[in-house]
Amino acid sequence: MTEDSASYARMEVTSIHRSRQPRRPHFIEAWAELRDLSQADLARELGADKSVISRWFSGSTPSLDYQERLAALFGCEPESLFRHPNDDWLARFFANRTSDEVERMKQMLEAAFQTKRTGTGG
Repeated sequence: MTEDSASYARMEVTSIHRSRQPRRPHFIEAWAELRDLSQADLARELGADKSVISRWFSGSTPSLDYQERLAALFGCEPESLFRHPNDDWLARFFANRTSDEVERMKQMLEAAFQTKRTGTGG
């Protein structure tokens, strides 16, 4: 296969599957659990088939439309679906803080929650 024909083949596959989202690790199951929503609840709230929800729980990435709808249901931004809810909270908490504020918060957290050091380095 020549370079031109390989490029054309990739373009054909891309155009055929244009509406499909590439697999991307997400935390839809964790967000649903946090909101105490089952797969059946999600299907009902989103007007989606249960098999679609099941595929998400198995790792498929929802379409952009469903990402928007899930975010609205969970009360978060669509990008938050790709972070664990705890990580999302922390990211929002630290957002738009000065470096001095972040450093003070880190020091307070480290003082409040001292970690046990293991091994020869600590």
